[in-house]
Amino acid sequence: MNTKKLFKGCVLGLYGVATLALALVVDISPVAAHGERSQEPFLRMRSIQWYDMEWGEESKGGHATKVNDVAIMKGKFHLAEDWPRAVGKPHRAFFNIGSPSPVFVRLSVKLNDVPTFIAGPMEIGRDYEFVARLKARIPGRHHIHAMVNIKDAGPIAGPGSWMSISGDWADFTNPIKLLTGETIDSETWNHANGVTWHIIWMTLGVIWIGIFVSRPMFLPRSRVLLAYGDEPMIDPMDTKLGWIFLILTFGLVYFGYTYTENKHPYTVPIQAGETKVAPLPVKPNPIAIKVTNANYDVPGRALRVTMMITNSGDEAVRIGEFTTAGVRFINKVGLKYLDKYYPRELVATGLSTANTTPIEPGETREVKMEAKDALWEVQRLMALMGDPESRFGGLLMTWTDAGDRNINSIAGPVIPVFTKL
Repeated sequence: MNTKKLFKGCVLGLYGVATLALALVVDISPVAAHGERSQEPFLRMRSIQWYDMEWGEESKGGHATKVNDVAIMKGKFHLAEDWPRAVGKPHRAFFNIGSPSPVFVRLSVKLNDVPTFIAGPMEIGRDYEFVARLKARIPGRHHIHAMVNIKDAGPIAGPGSWMSISGDWADFTNPIKLLTGETIDSETWNHANGVTWHIIWMTLGVIWIGIFVSRPMFLPRSRVLLAYGDEPMIDPMDTKLGWIFLILTFGLVYFGYTYTENKHPYTVPIQAGETKVAPLPVKPNPIAIKVTNANYDVPGRALRVTMMITNSGDEAVRIGEFTTAGVRFINKVGLKYLDKYYPRELVATGLSTANTTPIEPGETREVKMEAKDALWEVQRLMALMGDPESRFGGLLMTWTDAGDRNINSIAGPVIPVFTKL
């Protein structure tokens, strides 16, 4: 028996040494993960479609944001008409910023110039413009997203970009003026008070658990309970200790509440109302699009869409961009209007049409469009073939020769193919 124990101990020791050696030898670096790629394609393609995104000064070729400075993140999003049945409707939605921990402090958010700090309804088929003011807090290079949290659907993340913060975290301050006229730094204010209360409650919990751990443990107590009931397990000391802890708990709660009410008589409760934000006005759009067929070439990594496009305007238009799930597929026309600082990992130049001539005023034309790039696989959008409702969605953008842009939301069923049809 002793030999067997000795052998087990040696084996476990060798495992420990090997694990330690592996941890010292292998170069473990932080993972630059993109969590939005884990969301289902139908959710990213057919719910919220983002465009005209900007991420602070860096998205314009500027410098990194210094600690305590403010970066402006802005853009627009369209709530797709082909909203998935499996996703909760945006009757209660909250605009938010997605980041790897609070590297920025969100000072304010405006939706269509309306200050927004609580959830509210949004309309499917309409557009919203956001402007978020973010105060730099933690130095580093961080991947930042705009996102909308929707009740019964969860967070829907938009395209993300890297935002850099320079400086020293120790220099960060976040002063706030209270209703009493006092100015506090919310980064450090009442830190000792919070730590003290944590210690008090954790100490009470540890003592309470320790009282019963010091006695016969759970298995022996369970056997006694099954054999004789709970009467033999409760002695007068247990009753006294229970009353002591009950009185102490209620006393601490009452003392803390009374002290807080006296020290801070003016408080604002957590808001439970709604923010009513009207969508952007509908811009006159002379372009009408009807999707007649769509398939996805699996080995070719290409979405092919056939559609009827009618131009009822006064100027000819050309197709320049198809954007879906934060990925922008562009051709030579769209390339002229592409911001050169836009994240390159979200841009694909594989957009093409069978007929590249402009669509003239009054013309209705069948257009065969192909969006081809490895980003379909890199962004894990090929998984739409495994969805129970195989449909695609996105924004198709056309331009006139004068540079006027029209945006149409398109969607339809898509069939996987393995040969070009």
